Amino acid sequence: MTFPKYIRRGGDIVMAPPLELRDTIMYSFLLPADAAALTRMLDAQLNAVSAPTGTVYKPLLPMVAVVCASAGDSHSTQPPDSDKGWMGERDFGIWVPVVAGKQEGARWTPQRICWYLPYVFVDNVAAMATGREVFGFFKELATLAMPPSPSARGMFSIDTLVIPTFTPSSQAENLRLMTITSAASSVAPDNSWTTMREAADAIWGEVKRVFFDGEGAKDGLAISLWDLIKELLENLLAGNVPLVFLKQFRDVGQADLACYQAVVEAPAHLQRLYSGWFTHPHDLSIAQFASHPIVADCGLAGPTLRSEVGFWVRMDFVMQPGRVVASAT
Repeated sequence: MTFPKYIRRGGDIVMAPPLELRDTIMYSFLLPADAAALTRMLDAQLNAVSAPTGTVYKPLLPMVAVVCASAGDSHSTQPPDSDKGWMGERDFGIWVPVVAGKQEGARWTPQRICWYLPYVFVDNVAAMATGREVFGFFKELATLAMPPSPSARGMFSIDTLVIPTFTPSSQAENLRLMTITSAASSVAPDNSWTTMREAADAIWGEVKRVFFDGEGAKDGLAISLWDLIKELLENLLAGNVPLVFLKQFRDVGQADLACYQAVVEAPAHLQRLYSGWFTHPHDLSIAQFASHPIVADCGLAGPTLRSEVGFWVRMDFVMQPGRVVASAT
């Protein structure tokens, strides 16, 4: 298919990839999740588009990560957008580790690891527009708060536009959706990994301790393939973190249809790891609003949770151009 040339206009804040994000600090808080709920979400949001072409996504682990990141310098590396400048960006979201596989009849063959982000919140309208229009990040505008550094005490929070209940008289409001607070009385330990090998091995050791038992994955998860786990670690060590998105736009004339709908994959490439370490356990509170059913979608145990495994890293990375895996339009 031949695509038309992108028309550049004054006021256009959608930046061309690759997108480089320097001096980014990213916190990840891991939570147990119900594999059946994750499967239902993937079936409804990814497999509804990709399954007819033979690609089916399944949860890798009964786990999600709540990721809170702040980039000091975000900019395009593609001319002419690379000459326009840079901006800061905060980006909080839910990350689900998934396996993309080939479905042939009743046989499903796992092929590669990805991360799916069903909820993403940013504090920068350019990041929201670029994420949605270019990649398919399901980004929403929000007020995001986080501690100034891993050694400082403070709270992570998301305030965004929500609809508490669905009724004809309900009014959308900007309310607190999520808070994350340390369960310890002291600040995080003053230690640091120096290489991705150190970080990946340490993090995987904690994931095995909390989410796996001696026989494999907890909660009866069908996908506990150690070669896939090894692939996940090797991707991290190589600096590659593949992401998968549902990119879609509602049709202007038929509101129940999408004028464009596709499953897209794109890699985030780690350029440099500066430092990182484990956090203390953290307590999470997720408000239950009709517009944002995070607890139900992700199969979380409830609106109040404790993350026993968390870590932070400071790094530079590049969001690379992606590819369309399957298109319904």
